[in-house]
Amino acid sequence: MSGSRPRLLPSKQYISAEDCDPLDLLCSRFNVVKTTLEPASEIPITLDMRVQRDAHTPSHVFAVFDIPESEWGSSYQPLFVPIRVDLFTRGFRSEIIPLSPPGSTFPVPYYAENAEEQFVTLPVVPLLVPHAPSIPLLFLFGLGLERRSHLLCCRLLPAEVIGEFPAPLTMANIMATLCSDEQLLEHSKFNQGLWKNILSLGPRDSHFIELARTAWNVTVEARRIRRRNTGSHIPSIPN
Repeated sequence: MSGSRPRLLPSKQYISAEDCDPLDLLCSRFNVVKTTLEPASEIPITLDMRVQRDAHTPSHVFAVFDIPESEWGSSYQPLFVPIRVDLFTRGFRSEIIPLSPPGSTFPVPYYAENAEEQFVTLPVVPLLVPHAPSIPLLFLFGLGLERRSHLLCCRLLPAEVIGEFPAPLTMANIMATLCSDEQLLEHSKFNQGLWKNILSLGPRDSHFIELARTAWNVTVEARRIRRRNTGSHIPSIPN
């Protein structure tokens, strides 16, 4: 159908996506600079983010963490992830952003005193999730800000495995053969974390969900094949 949304499928452009940091890309889409605070800092009520260009700036910023605040160590830092409430409402089913008073407008960038750079002051929404590292990737695609499927694929599976899409058993066999135990464990942690975030936050993009589910299922099967064929002990992943 000519008016339908294009399907999200793997492409052959693997290498160019491997060094793209999803949080950097997300900030770039919203024309702000990635911001961090000192380790173990309290979550602020608002956060000033430096503006790259006064256009399509965020309305809020999530302070994302996957460990309860009471358990933060001295080195823990949440991720500050910018979003726009209109895009989030359209792209996700969960209602986690507090309603603004009637007549409220989006934050407007301003010039800091004695500075040539612009900043925007954003309300901070604390967000406890199953897996913090995969949240920028989830929002990048769930908000409709990125359609390059190779960027998503390279974050979830090795390039050689992606090349066999959409044959899950073949993909799993190649992954079990090529990856070390440590690599399988890392892919498992990330893909399981992303899948848990999807179940928790409810993105609406069915093609994105389909690809993430395939990656998680392939990873699970690859671990099963590795254990069956080699008898190697791969540490289990916490549920």
